[in-house]
Amino acid sequence: MENSIIQVKVNSNEFAWDKENGIFTFDGAPSLLFWDSAIELFLHTIKEVSGEDVSTTVFEATGFRMGQLVSEYYKNRYDIEEILKQYTDIYRNAGWGNVHIHHYSLEEKKVIVHLKNSWEHRIFESLNKHQAGVILPCHWAGVFSGLFEEDMWYKINQSQLAGHDYDEIELFASTITPNQNIHDLARQKEQKNINELEQEINKRTEELSGLVKTLSTPVLPVLQGILVIPLVGKFNDERMEDLLQKALYEFTKQRASYLLLDLTALKGFDEYIVHRLQGLVKAIELIGGNCVLVGISASLSIHLVNASVDLKNIQSFATLEQGVEFALEQIGFDIITKKKEK
Repeated sequence: MENSIIQVKVNSNEFAWDKENGIFTFDGAPSLLFWDSAIELFLHTIKEVSGEDVSTTVFEATGFRMGQLVSEYYKNRYDIEEILKQYTDIYRNAGWGNVHIHHYSLEEKKVIVHLKNSWEHRIFESLNKHQAGVILPCHWAGVFSGLFEEDMWYKINQSQLAGHDYDEIELFASTITPNQNIHDLARQKEQKNINELEQEINKRTEELSGLVKTLSTPVLPVLQGILVIPLVGKFNDERMEDLLQKALYEFTKQRASYLLLDLTALKGFDEYIVHRLQGLVKAIELIGGNCVLVGISASLSIHLVNASVDLKNIQSFATLEQGVEFALEQIGFDIITKKKEK
């Protein structure tokens, strides 16, 4: 009977194919074989779906955690010195390229790894990319984080993609970790969303402010020479300034003689509003016009008296109709009631 399990030993590494159950093992652990093109497609898909920034963080975290897994697996089989000797065979025999631990110092917490013809380099070279990958550098950071039992990170001193004979990865103790990078990325995304929301809010606020300005202080021509501005709601510095500018502009533009300020719907009448209205009255007088206050209710009149507001030089009326009649008389118009025909 044909043996259903085929075993091949390369150096100290053992490969086994269980044909009956469709299982491949590498040094006793279930493994998979992929073409470079399949891995390339896998990485490209992640990048396409998640975007540049997110995919880089995903690759870093994946490589790092894979390295930790490798260190835990082999640390239980050999001591560190033996593992370092075995790594060249392990990675080369697995098709990951040639690996050489160029420098190693447990005291310094520093390692320099030389990689040549790694699968990541082969893939990036086929994609005509000139920037080195991050998966294998992070992988080695994960490997030595596990061996040193301390967080390690990396920097790439040179790369084959830049024309060098091998990739040189320097590993060192660091507070940088993939978990921190994931957290930072999440914060960046959160801050980006907040910024976009703030921009949208600011945009909407500007639109609403413009609408409020347009609707809150309409200048209404009644008859030739007479304008009416109804004051609606509460007024702050911005609205009062807008009122002043619009009133002076329209009064001059339409060559008016009288400006009626209708206080019927005004809210929050206080000394500040009185002061600003007095300023508007003076401004209209300086350009040769007259202001009339209308819509003075009983409650508002009591408030004005209690506030000791001096309105003796400002004409005021209880209703808009009375104010319009007054202005017409001053201009020289008569209101005549048309007699009904018998």
